[in-house]
Amino acid sequence: MSKIGFFGGSFNPPTIAHFEIVNNAIKKYNLDKVVIIPMGDKYQKPGLVSFEHRYKMLLKMFEDAENVEISNMQENQKEVSYAIDCFNEIDEKYKNDERFFIMGQDNYSNINKWKDPEKLVLNRNFIVFERNDSTSSSLVRQKIKSKGEFKSFTLPEVAKYIDQQGLYK
Repeated sequence: MSKIGFFGGSFNPPTIAHFEIVNNAIKKYNLDKVVIIPMGDKYQKPGLVSFEHRYKMLLKMFEDAENVEISNMQENQKEVSYAIDCFNEIDEKYKNDERFFIMGQDNYSNINKWKDPEKLVLNRNFIVFERNDSTSSSLVRQKIKSKGEFKSFTLPEVAKYIDQQGLYK
């Protein structure tokens, strides 16, 4: 039985904080693998760039990580997907593995406001990290929009992709 962490989010764009959360989860909780799940295009969030761009940035960020997988399970969603739907899909697909759901303290604190919160937490393991707002995706987007320095908040491969694609301007 493998120990697998699942880390979902918009990753708009992926930051150093995301990178550190994944690496810390693997080391601290002795995970065999982390599966990163970027939300699909139907996810209701202002300023969300396409799934394709966010997926490619995550692939670049973790291209050298053997124990990290970038999932495309949300790529072709036809309607808004909720965490409970995603968690149920993960439970079915990885039923023979020990599953851990990774999230920031800010999201975990608000889980009672999500769809079916009682079902969401039932018989599930969570790894909760303190959120560090100094490297948030919204800060990176704000810096890019105002032509500020943003490259210290993400990995060089991601910053290069953002520049090449003209994202978040």
